[in-house]
Amino acid sequence: MRAAVAGVVLVLAVTLQVSALPHIAIAGVTCDLALIVVVGFGLARGPEFGALTGFAGGLLLDLVPPADHTAGRWALALALAGYLAGLLRREGATPVGPGQVGLSVVLCTSLAHLAFAGTGALLRDPSADAGEVVTRLGVAIGYDVLAAMVVVPLVMWGIGRFGTAQDRRRLTGGASL
Repeated sequence: MRAAVAGVVLVLAVTLQVSALPHIAIAGVTCDLALIVVVGFGLARGPEFGALTGFAGGLLLDLVPPADHTAGRWALALALAGYLAGLLRREGATPVGPGQVGLSVVLCTSLAHLAFAGTGALLRDPSADAGEVVTRLGVAIGYDVLAAMVVVPLVMWGIGRFGTAQDRRRLTGGASL
């Protein structure tokens, strides 16, 4: 059931990211809604679930138009980000707070964008410009942290609704939902 819910949420996130969010882009950078959702899954369920949902969400981004890059680059980048988010959650035994969400999004956004740019450079993608990476990364981090303060708690709450009682206690540090 959790996998089906994650799939639906990822499809919705990618659909919004490629259809509606480009209209509110800043310096050509949109909010990475799929990445934020993957970070939420990683924080909620751990590194394995984060990596799997990251791969699935990244593959959707790679295949959905207007994709103009080699397929698999976002799949790798988001899988790494989801895994990192899960590791960050595993290290902290306390409930996830706004500070941990913000730090996780900053680290995962940085990792995903650098992995995407790095694979572009390795594949000699003409749109992979090292000079723009830093500027784009700064805008992406700011955009993603703002959106994550709303999206990540919703994702974690939603995935917690489909978990066991033990999962819910782990997410909330023992408090009942």
